Amino acid sequence: MKKTIIAASIAAVVAAPAAFADVSVYGKVHMDITDADGSSESITSNASRFGVNSSEDLGNGMKAFAKMEWGTDTVDGGNNVTSSGSSATGTTNVQFTARDAYVGLSGDFGKVMLGRMGGPNKGVLYGTGNVQVADSVADFADGFDAKSSSSSFGRVSNALAYANSFNGVNVTLATVGNDTNDNFAHTAFGLSTDVAGAHIAVAHTDIDGTKTGNIFGAKMSFGDLTAGVVYEEVDFDAAATEDYDTTGISLSYKMGNTVLAVSTSTRDFSGSTVDTDRTNFSIEHKFSKNTSVYIANNDVDAATDSGNTAVGIVYSF
Repeated sequence: MKKTIIAASIAAVVAAPAAFADVSVYGKVHMDITDADGSSESITSNASRFGVNSSEDLGNGMKAFAKMEWGTDTVDGGNNVTSSGSSATGTTNVQFTARDAYVGLSGDFGKVMLGRMGGPNKGVLYGTGNVQVADSVADFADGFDAKSSSSSFGRVSNALAYANSFNGVNVTLATVGNDTNDNFAHTAFGLSTDVAGAHIAVAHTDIDGTKTGNIFGAKMSFGDLTAGVVYEEVDFDAAATEDYDTTGISLSYKMGNTVLAVSTSTRDFSGSTVDTDRTNFSIEHKFSKNTSVYIANNDVDAATDSGNTAVGIVYSF
C-alpha cells in the first residue's frame, strides 16, 4: 500500500509541469505533380511543415507562449542537418528550413513577441488576398496566389513585435534588429478592422531606408462568394533599381465541400522591365477539415510567357 502511494506521488510530481503547460504538435504535407507548359513534369513539396505550439497560464490574465516551426522538403532534398546545425551532404532527402520561431507574453496589455515571425505586410496579403490551394503552389510564385509579391516583406528574423486591439482596430508594431550593426533599423506597422462586413487592412515596412513597401487590402464575403483586392507599392532607394506596384483581384466560390477560385494580378515597373500579368485558377475539394485535393493552373504573361498545371493533395494534422 505504501509503495503504491509513493509511486502515485512520484508520478504526480513528474507530470505536474505538463498540467500547467499546453503543448500541441501540428503539421502539413502539401505535395503536387506539376506540368510546366507541357515540356516537363515534376513532383513538388509546397510549404510542407511541422511545428510546436505551447502556452502557460501565468495567472492574473497573463500567459506565456512560444512557437517553433520548420519547413520540410521531401522531394528536392540532398542536404541534411548535422547536430551543429550546419549543412552537410547526405542521403536523406529531407530539408529543414526556419519558419516561425518566437516567444512572448500576453495579457490586458496585448501581446509582446520576440523571434522570427511574419511581418505586417505579409499579414495584410494573407488576410485580404485570396490565397488559393491552401498555402501556395511553389511554381506559382510572385502573384497574389502563392508566394506573394510581398515576399521581401514576409517572414523576418530578430524581430520585436507588439499587437493589440483598440475599439475594434487591430494594431501591429514591429522592429527588426540588424545583425551587422546591432541596431533596430527595420520598422513596420499594420492596421486592420471590419467595416460593414468587409475586412480592411493596411501595412507599411521600411527596411533600413533602402526599401519601403506599402500594402492595402480588402476582403468581403457575399454568402458563398468571397472577393478580395490587394494593392502594393515597393520603392527602392537605389536609383538603379526599379520601383513597382502590383494590383491583385481574387474571387472564390464555395459549393459544399468544393471551392472554385480565380485570381489575377498585374505588376507595373517604373523602368524598362516588362510588366507582368498573372492569372491563377484552382478547384479544391475538401474530403475533411484536414484533407483536400486540387487541380490548379497558372498563366504568366511577361517578357517570357510561362504556365503550369498542378494536381496536388494537402494533409494537415
